[in-house]
Amino acid sequence: MLLQGITIIDLSNLLPGPFCSLFLADLGADVLKVESLNGDPMRGFEAQQNTPSPYFLALNRNKKSIALDLKKNEGKKIFLKIVKNADVVIEGFRPGKTDSLGIGYDDVKKINPKIIYCSITGYGQKGPYKNKAGHDLNYNSLSGVLETISKKPFVSGVQIADVGSGLIAAFSIVSALLYRKNSNKGCHIDIPILDGALSLIGMHVAYGSLSPNQQTVLSGSEPCYNVYETKDGKFVGLGAIESKFWEAFCNVVKRKDLIKRQFDQGILREIHSLFKAKTLKEWLQLNDKYDFCCEPVKKIEDILKEDYFKNRKMLIDLDGVAQVGMPAIFSAFKKYKYSKSPRLGQDTRNILKSFGYDETNIKKLKMDNVII
Repeated sequence: MLLQGITIIDLSNLLPGPFCSLFLADLGADVLKVESLNGDPMRGFEAQQNTPSPYFLALNRNKKSIALDLKKNEGKKIFLKIVKNADVVIEGFRPGKTDSLGIGYDDVKKINPKIIYCSITGYGQKGPYKNKAGHDLNYNSLSGVLETISKKPFVSGVQIADVGSGLIAAFSIVSALLYRKNSNKGCHIDIPILDGALSLIGMHVAYGSLSPNQQTVLSGSEPCYNVYETKDGKFVGLGAIESKFWEAFCNVVKRKDLIKRQFDQGILREIHSLFKAKTLKEWLQLNDKYDFCCEPVKKIEDILKEDYFKNRKMLIDLDGVAQVGMPAIFSAFKKYKYSKSPRLGQDTRNILKSFGYDETNIKKLKMDNVII
């Protein structure tokens, strides 16, 4: 595996940090999830009775779990022992919190100068917003992401800012590992989720700086790039941006007079009517034959049956739920190995033993509520 031999200590909860470490774990890194005695709140998020949350399971495969009270001196000592030989720390506390616990970047680099310490926060380590609370909806609102999705802002079912920042953090960590290999130096990485959300709409920002307050082609303002309802009440996405695809569509509907009106918003109602004249099946058959970038808007239950994803081995059955696998194929190895998400504190005992703690020490730590 590409990251075999890399040890990552993940202090983060919920979505951005665990999504980041999920990719690194899939690539072979040894990810140790350090949780509070109550566990990652995602464990109980919309969970059914006596079963773990599917959200948690989807984010934490291939990881180990140690439950640790970092507010207690013994808990902090254990963490500092574990981190001494680690390669990466990921944390998602508010700025200053890890410093107050004695496990911040400055504390860790004293005992491990080559550590790569990645802090994922809403608004970064510095600046006027650094102490504000926030969630994905707030970051998408402040960054302008919601405005680019639709003329009328709405709550996205995909946590765009959180997921985006997790990917940015994973890319940054791998970059820092390469930097360390070349320089023999570690570093601190500051990942503000708001900044990450803004980076996702860089093209829109550039467009807006040239032509303020205008909807772009990619935001669904034009007839050639839009979502349309079919005769049977289903939906398709038409992505005929290039003139050849738009021309193919116009030929299919026998409306050559529309070819030169590809970006004319005045024909939107007409295009809606054209799509309402045929069923989804009819449109897909025409697209297969004439290739004008028209695809169905699918539901999750449809995707689970999709041969494309099955053939690409993107859907895996793990922990009794469908999970999305690593979306990259490397010639260096044939397939990924996936292990189940850990129970809270599942690996605590074994990890402590590997660092020299005997049964007497472990029992005392349990009695003192440092571990579970």
